[in-house]
Amino acid sequence: MEQEMVLISKPLVDMLLVQLTRAEYYCAHAKSINDPSVDIVNDDATTTYAGASGYAGATLRSAIQTLESAIEPRSTI
Repeated sequence: MEQEMVLISKPLVDMLLVQLTRAEYYCAHAKSINDPSVDIVNDDATTTYAGASGYAGATLRSAIQTLESAIEPRSTI
């Protein structure tokens, strides 16, 4: 059985790896919004569970769209 392959540019793969690694870091280090060390006004939104989850969700959506577009047949119009 012949293996099918898709082509994704190295810069795009590198960008996805940076985003996915960052999302993993945010999720692993997220804190409760009730944590006394969290400054909800001045801290980055990804400091909290909600912000980390939002970033991770958007990153996964980007990765999914990138992979889907790599396997979709291209129009020859």
